This record gives sequence, structure tokens and C-alpha cells, in this order.
Amino acid sequence: MSIKAIFFDIDGTLLSHKSKRVPEDTRKAFEQLKAKGIKLFASTGRHILEIDRLPVRDMEFDGYVLLNGQLCLDGQRRLLWGNAIPKQDLEGILSFFEEKKIPLGLLELERFYINFVNAQVKEVQSSISSEVPEVGSYEGGEVYLVDAFINHREAKMLLERMPHCKVIWWNDLGADIISAGGGKVAGIQHMMSHYHIHREEIMAFGDEENDVEMIKFAQIGVAMGNAVEHLKQHADYITDDVDAGGILHALQHFGILE
Repeated sequence: MSIKAIFFDIDGTLLSHKSKRVPEDTRKAFEQLKAKGIKLFASTGRHILEIDRLPVRDMEFDGYVLLNGQLCLDGQRRLLWGNAIPKQDLEGILSFFEEKKIPLGLLELERFYINFVNAQVKEVQSSISSEVPEVGSYEGGEVYLVDAFINHREAKMLLERMPHCKVIWWNDLGADIISAGGGKVAGIQHMMSHYHIHREEIMAFGDEENDVEMIKFAQIGVAMGNAVEHLKQHADYITDDVDAGGILHALQHFGILE
């Protein structure tokens, strides 16, 4: 079967945090893929509001797998599927959020806010070329992801209060807490069903721990040269760094682009 859809992580895959932009060769490859009728999807831990602030905002995706698979939007950004954190789990950590014991961001369908900002939050957000989230209060809405600026000890403490959830690390001081059955593959499967795409027809690119299951799931899973070692161990192919033509070179290697 030929490749009909490609799922791209954003940070460190499409977007270089060294140059703070999408490399020009990646943009050209993106346009060539679209011209061939291959569907292109973002598959990221990001919220759509964050994407609109990044250099990928002008790239025309056919759909978005957001919040590590917790939300799926079509190309017109209409909701296709959502997987909210169970209410009882959310209630288990609201005291931490409200008492500002730990920096916690709550991501809803149309809101993204944090309880307070400290030096750790600023450091982590700067490392991913992102602004610090707005400080806000919880108003009772469904939360799809908790953005936790924590260490591993604090993560264990939070999970004790969120028994139906799991942690996905994307930084030494930053992790996403999502429902236990969630993840990028769950979101990708819903996207595949909506667009009538088979597993044997998809390719995926990533660079971080939260991309491992996606890379293993895809027919062709590609790790960027700048990827973490654990991801590289599960990839079908290791390409060059994001700043060294990695996406284009992998597409050429598999004969998808000339």
C-alpha cells in the first residue's frame, strides 16, 4: 500500500527551536506532499491556540491531533473527537491548582490557562519557543489535559490523586497528564476512521518521548536526528536533524518525494 497520510509532531520535528522557524526545505516538502494528494496532519501535545502563535500557523493541515491525542479537529478546526480527563481525577488535584502548590496548566477545548507562573515555567516555555500561558481560574469546564511543570516525585504524587490518568513526559521539568486510555495513537485512530485511512497507509515523524507510540504504530515511523535515544530505538528510520533537511531526506529515502 502507498502512503496516503503523514502525521507530524511539531516541536523539534516541523519547528526548529534553534532557528525558531520551520526550515524552508520542510515547507517545500510539505507543499509537494499536498500536491500529490497526501493528507497531512499535525500530531502534537500542543493546543490549537498555541499553534496559532507558532511559525506553523500558516501551514495548511488536513487535521489536528492535539493535546497528545485528547482532541481531534478537522482541517476547518471543527471538533471530531474529544477525550476529557475524568471529573473525579480532575477534582483530585484542584486543591493543588487553587492553592498554587505546583504550576499546573489546564487545557480545555477553547481555553488554556495556568494557576501561577514561576521561573521553572518561564524556562520550560522558553525552551519550546512558547509564551507563558495566561493565569486563570477553573470555572467548571471539561479539561482534556493537565500541563504540569513538575519533577518525577511530584508526578507520582499527582497520579495518586488521578488513578484513571497517566503522565507523558516532554521535558525534564514538564509533563502532560491525560486520561489513561489516551495518547497520540488514540487520536490518530479516530482521524484515520474519519478519513477512511488504513494503518498501512500512514507515516509519522517525531522526536520526543510522547512520539514513541505514534512511531511504533505507523507503517513507517521516522525519528528525527535530534530525537531522544528511546524514540530512535523504535523507529523504522532515523533521519537527519530538523535543521539539516531531516523530513525531506526521509521522504526521499522512502521514494515518497523525488
